[in-house]
Amino acid sequence: MPVAGYSAAALYGYSTARVKAMESKLITKDLMQNIINSKSVESMVSLLAQTDYKKDLEEFGGKELKSDLIDFALSRNLASNVGKLITVTPIVQKGIIRSIVGKWDLYNVKLAIDAKERNMKFESISRYVIDYGLYNASVLKEVMNEPNVESMISRMMINSPYKNLLAGALENYRKERSAVDVNRTIDRMYYNQLGSIITKLLDMHYESATIIKADIDMRNLLLLIRSKRYSVKFEQIEPSIIQNGSMKPAQLRDLYEGAKDMESLVKEIKVFDLSAELDRYRQMKRKELLIFEIGMQNSIFNKSIKLLRHSVLSIGTIVAYAYMKEIEVFTLRILIKGKAYSLGQDELSRMIVWKAE
Repeated sequence: MPVAGYSAAALYGYSTARVKAMESKLITKDLMQNIINSKSVESMVSLLAQTDYKKDLEEFGGKELKSDLIDFALSRNLASNVGKLITVTPIVQKGIIRSIVGKWDLYNVKLAIDAKERNMKFESISRYVIDYGLYNASVLKEVMNEPNVESMISRMMINSPYKNLLAGALENYRKERSAVDVNRTIDRMYYNQLGSIITKLLDMHYESATIIKADIDMRNLLLLIRSKRYSVKFEQIEPSIIQNGSMKPAQLRDLYEGAKDMESLVKEIKVFDLSAELDRYRQMKRKELLIFEIGMQNSIFNKSIKLLRHSVLSIGTIVAYAYMKEIEVFTLRILIKGKAYSLGQDELSRMIVWKAE
């Protein structure tokens, strides 16, 4: 739905062209398979050096890049592309996209909180930082000099658009003294605040709203899956449930309490088809729950592909690309870490089902 006073062509013509050009640089299915088939981390990096990641990889060492810096190079590429999205978004829609990509600001905040609680220095987490936005690498390096978690959060609140959210996180930390709990609070508050954005998108571009809802569903379902594995009662995890997904809290409760174990819970999930992932999970020697996250990420990726390729002159192209790029980096990280831990091609292929065409 165009904004009043603007035609769709005037509003989205430039941004659509720019995002389509960015999409052309995403990794193809064939290249992703070649990365899976690589014999070593070094050969994976060589393949990535032929893509849009070349500049970022060269900045940190090129083909001789040490494995502990690959995450940082991938993060820099993600940050660069996220920043472009805000730049190309029509001015009347920038607030929506800024709210959506705010998750990467908060990713860095959560990373810093967890590290500070463990008395880790910035250098210990630098390769995982997404060098983007309000809490970029240089800001995190500075705020992590604060003596404790509370003073660090307080400092990050200064002149921040996330002040209310961080205030809630600080209150939680003072009560629970747990980085895990406070980071769950940040996630829940962030996604709950996205409720107004989802409402706008439902009227403006329904398919875009469904992708954000799917992201929320994934996070809620991962919480349920992990908790069921360890026989946690629903009441203990209920405060961490995120609102605004397609599954309401009451539906999540019914799903959780109606399942006798984790595998039966996964089998009953309807918003994602995880049957193939459940079969692979059962065949694994080491039972990795990551496979279910990968399955849900792939589903969101494929929704985003359809949205990007069938949306003409709409905000949908921008929303879809944001999720596609995030999931691409997520997948590459898994593959590179898997190869670093000597996982074989068969194991990686079972974990990753890259369906991009």
